[in-house]
Amino acid sequence: MMNHRSFALAMCAGAVLALSACSTLFNEQPGLAAKDVQHVSVIHSLNWTNGVTGKRDGARSSWPLASLRNHEEIFPLAQIKQCDKTGACTFGIMSAQRTVSAWRHVPGGVKLDLALDIDIDRSGRARQPGLSAAMTIPADVPALRWKGGLKRSFMLVYGQVQHIDLDYGISFDVCALRYDTAGHALDVCDILYL
Repeated sequence: MMNHRSFALAMCAGAVLALSACSTLFNEQPGLAAKDVQHVSVIHSLNWTNGVTGKRDGARSSWPLASLRNHEEIFPLAQIKQCDKTGACTFGIMSAQRTVSAWRHVPGGVKLDLALDIDIDRSGRARQPGLSAAMTIPADVPALRWKGGLKRSFMLVYGQVQHIDLDYGISFDVCALRYDTAGHALDVCDILYL
């Protein structure tokens, strides 16, 4: 039969193991002491020139790194315009989505395997849980048609923005940002809200 002292020691040992497990579960960087625990988010932005206003437009979002493996994000539909030297313009609806297939911590940052798929056509449709949207260029308006994007491994140094220019005035920015356990940012990712 277990005496009170043995029971107290067993309870203390159990509590230490439970705390250690919690630290491992919530620490995105195994091996760090509790006081040094950091949480990482990935910020990215897809930008384009609005086909109606002619001004820069875009969508910026931030996701906790721990939730990004095999994660897909669908960007809002956008109207893109391309004009030639004579002023004649063609229009298209851009559909875009971003997928992260894998990530891992590396010294000073994060390695992220990411694919961005962009489709510009006469019409576009975006579907996600609870939301469905569609846009179409009128049949009498010349339409753009283009498929593109990127697929690569990014080595993201904390706080440094990687900027990629694509066709039709579209660009993509991505950056990794660390937070301490109190939620204070330890880096600055200079990606604008549009």
